[in-house]
Amino acid sequence: MKKVRGSGKIKVNSDLDIAVLLGNGYDPMDKLALIGDLVSIFKRDDIDLVILNSANPVLKHQVIKHGKLIFEENEDVKVEFEVKTLREYMDMEYFRKVQMDVIKEWVKSVVGDREE
Repeated sequence: MKKVRGSGKIKVNSDLDIAVLLGNGYDPMDKLALIGDLVSIFKRDDIDLVILNSANPVLKHQVIKHGKLIFEENEDVKVEFEVKTLREYMDMEYFRKVQMDVIKEWVKSVVGDREE
């Protein structure tokens, strides 16, 4: 495990959100083993584990922007991951905007243009 992040925000009845960046060649079954380990460590079963290696750019960006770094094994790996994630996120920004504009137009056509 290279890096672990959590949101740092604890609320009553909230789940535990944890994101991890695993080393190269990880097996998707590693996620099940990690969840089992985390359930044992934290003594709770409401853990939401995200494997950053296979997460989408928006989720990875949210983890970098809002997550709290709990553990890092190698700062170079962390920096490389963050730079790559920010590049992917910015590359997709135009397409997210176009998609949002299309959705807004569709909603207007269905609901109408209501001003509050």
